[in-house]
Amino acid sequence: MSPLREGKRLEFIKVKPKDEAYYLVVVTYLPFIFLRNTNFHESMVSRKRFLQLSALSAGALLIPSYFFSKNSPSPQNSLTNDDVNTLLKNAKAFCKEKKWAKAKGKYEQIISSRPQEARAYDGLRRCIFQKPKQESAYLEILENAVQKYPDNKDLKQRLYSQYIKMATGNKKVSRLKNSNLLSVAQNKLSELASRYPEDQALQHQLAKVNKLISFKAGEIHHKKNPNIKQQHKENQKLFKARFDQLTNDELSSKLTLLKNKPYKKERENHIRELYLILIKRNVKNHSSDQAIQFAKEYHSLYPKDRSAVYWTRRLGKQKRDFQTLLSMEEKNHQIRQNFWSATSYFNAAKKHQPSNTQKLQILLSEMEQKKTDENQEFVLQCKKTDFYLLQNQTTEAENNINSLLNKKSGIRNTSVIDSVNILVIKYLKKTNQEHLTQKYLYLVINAKDLTTSSDPWEQKIAQLNQNRNFSQSSHLEKLQKFLNKV
Repeated sequence: MSPLREGKRLEFIKVKPKDEAYYLVVVTYLPFIFLRNTNFHESMVSRKRFLQLSALSAGALLIPSYFFSKNSPSPQNSLTNDDVNTLLKNAKAFCKEKKWAKAKGKYEQIISSRPQEARAYDGLRRCIFQKPKQESAYLEILENAVQKYPDNKDLKQRLYSQYIKMATGNKKVSRLKNSNLLSVAQNKLSELASRYPEDQALQHQLAKVNKLISFKAGEIHHKKNPNIKQQHKENQKLFKARFDQLTNDELSSKLTLLKNKPYKKERENHIRELYLILIKRNVKNHSSDQAIQFAKEYHSLYPKDRSAVYWTRRLGKQKRDFQTLLSMEEKNHQIRQNFWSATSYFNAAKKHQPSNTQKLQILLSEMEQKKTDENQEFVLQCKKTDFYLLQNQTTEAENNINSLLNKKSGIRNTSVIDSVNILVIKYLKKTNQEHLTQKYLYLVINAKDLTTSSDPWEQKIAQLNQNRNFSQSSHLEKLQKFLNKV
């Protein structure tokens, strides 16, 4: 018989105990500790000594291992309600950061201690479904939970809800499970609803599955099912109209209540939606003062929001509130720092601060640096012409206008044509050529007959407008309105 190596034996004894199983092992092999200084080649154990040590080993096997454990409570009760809520919050935070593995670990920790905690299964579902084709895996988890705890209504509801999603979604997976999974869900939910008739959520779920069966959702794909598509449209209309019954005062109170609550990113969309509803309602009711007030609040809260910028700009122009318009455009340009934000800021500064030549020149320089295409080059030349006319630099303005007339002669884009027309009208007005401005609309309408006119300005205007599209009368009406204003 080979000797028992003392070094190996002592190394095993020195390991720090970590769980219940270790204590059992140590006590079971306790007789060997008494032999730590024994050399089996030199000494023999007497019969009496051997029986004593054997009895000690057998007794150790009968001692329950949990007497030596540091964690005496059972796993089922190791987490309090506060612990569960804290873990759920931590897991939700990990989900927001897209740290799915960490979030999944938290949910699994809750389920291992509180296997009937339905909220943990909801979070676990979200984590598991970050990978494709995980329906069967999650379904197995729910089925095992329901099998262990058949009286848990919340777990059953989640299981049957998953049946519905599988039956109306991934047909391959649902057919592997059951070819008629929707009917299975209907039967199970009917049984559960009869036991809990007061549960409105359960009754709603049963009504939903009944409707899906009547639409043959388990047989026809939802993208090709006319009944489901129609139902989806109706749901969208109902969702959009959910605030229609509330008055403006009630909506304002709801908005104030939301803003006074502790900050949550999820609330931002709700706040934005209420602002837009209030602005549009006031615009429709011609309450422009109230509308611009909501728009200014909206923009101050969310200066990056394009809807906030749009409505503040539109209502500022409508009310001729150039101070509001200028401050909004300045903030918008500071945030975006692109060609179009510089252009809008230039327009507002030209209206409110026409004498601030330095600011206008700086903005033109920024536009020059940030332009990237031919369209932006055209807009820049238009703004430069505006600036020259504002500064009474008629020679530079005329050169720019002639360049634009040559480049845009014969084009069909009515918006571009009228942008040049407005610059020409401004120039003619500035240089006191009112005989041309008075018959400008005549020149535009009869452009094809005047392309060879002896008057150089009439010829240029006619060549610009010769291929103009007259199908949309609104462009001509706007041009007439501008001429009347001039």
